[in-house]
Amino acid sequence: MRRWAATLTVAMTVSVAVTELSTAAHAQTTPAGPADALRRQLVESRGVTMSEVFTSRETGESRSYRKKTRVQFGKGTVTATDVRDVASPDFPQPAPRFLTLKGRRYCQGWICPAPEGKTWVLLSENEKIRPFLESGGIDLAHPAALNAVLATTESKRRGGTYDNTRTTIYQGTIAFGDLYKVSPAFRDQHDGTPTGKYAKTNLSWQLWLGEDQLVRRVRTSWSEQLGKRSISHVVDARLTGWGAKTDIAVPSADETAGPDDWRNSPS
Repeated sequence: MRRWAATLTVAMTVSVAVTELSTAAHAQTTPAGPADALRRQLVESRGVTMSEVFTSRETGESRSYRKKTRVQFGKGTVTATDVRDVASPDFPQPAPRFLTLKGRRYCQGWICPAPEGKTWVLLSENEKIRPFLESGGIDLAHPAALNAVLATTESKRRGGTYDNTRTTIYQGTIAFGDLYKVSPAFRDQHDGTPTGKYAKTNLSWQLWLGEDQLVRRVRTSWSEQLGKRSISHVVDARLTGWGAKTDIAVPSADETAGPDDWRNSPS
């Protein structure tokens, strides 16, 4: 009887220890929130793919175009992006494509025709150039910026299933002026700090977060007044394949035209 009791005590002790270890391991692997989940993705040679639909409406008429972006991460940030306009009969061909790395941006397509024998144009070379993962003004690869947007949440509800994960929709608004303060990607798109009515323009946003706390869809909308023209904009993006092995190749010197050569090449 004593021997059985001793065996039972040992078994219970081992069981408790295993449970504690399992709980600790689960705590280490479960993200604390969206910003933490994002940080864990920003590792060498991993990435994500984003597809966007841009729609503008004015006086009852609408116009849309699409883009597809491959993003490569490394050392806690975005290291490269490959952005392609999706071909459409409504726009010139071939559709533009841009490769962006730290300090460099390459281009191909109708907007930057390359001379014969070249397939890429080094569009610009500047230390201020950087790649980013952004949609509709929201920086999706900057944990602090993502947190700042989520801090303006006004409501949340269940969403659909995207990229094989159930989602929760977070919804809110943030002024352009406030977005400029928190988002490096938004700042990169502006020459100076937003002022006046533009700074007070509200960006309505919706983020679909998966069970792993990663963004699977983002939808933004805003309106602008240009004189008597009233224009509304909507950007709807889907993100798939978080953590996929990604290697965005840099064009070689042999296949790349200089930043001035394309201007004299035939269109």
